[in-house]
Amino acid sequence: MDLVLVSASERNLWSQPWPSTNDKGRRLSWAIRLGKLEIMPQIQRTPALDALSPVERAGILTTLLRAHPELTPEAEAMAVKQLADEDPVAVAADVAAELRALDLEQLADRAGAQWGGGYVDPHDAAHDLLAELIQPYLDDLSRRARVGAGAAAGQIACGVLAGLYACRDEDDNDLVLTHAGMPDAVDHLARAVLAACDKAGIAVPEQWMADNCPEWAP
Repeated sequence: MDLVLVSASERNLWSQPWPSTNDKGRRLSWAIRLGKLEIMPQIQRTPALDALSPVERAGILTTLLRAHPELTPEAEAMAVKQLADEDPVAVAADVAAELRALDLEQLADRAGAQWGGGYVDPHDAAHDLLAELIQPYLDDLSRRARVGAGAAAGQIACGVLAGLYACRDEDDNDLVLTHAGMPDAVDHLARAVLAACDKAGIAVPEQWMADNCPEWAP
């Protein structure tokens, strides 16, 4: 079947020789540049890499960069890009969902008489569960602020605050949230988030607080 070439650049493309099938062991697949299609290398299958755990992949990356330090600047640039952005709406949804997912069975495992002696008040145990859930977000916020990704850290802070605020009126007795004491429990967590922001040098905009978390606005 004949192809109609509509431009000189396309004619030039077709006039080029097909790439070698023995180019450093890599076989190239060609795509004709019509519209947004471009010439690109064929993606190699990596079943072993795909089967690795995150920890194992991290080890492979460390080993690879030690063996090929020339790749470090590119890897660093990719890391900066990865850390530089976050979706506060998604963070808020995750925080609210995780808080509401804490149930009384988890609370029962923490509260009451302890095997080693002593007693843990259910109210205190509920507070501990909520704080432990939020802590990874605060750690992520601080981590990003340390590497200069202040905007992303601020987005995480706003997301966590919005997620907490969405649970402020929760009254379901089957949830740990309610047994922690609402709204005082989430108000306490919000203060912890703002304290983490202050420590990291991150400022949550006052207007954003007034619009999204009016009870916590200055």
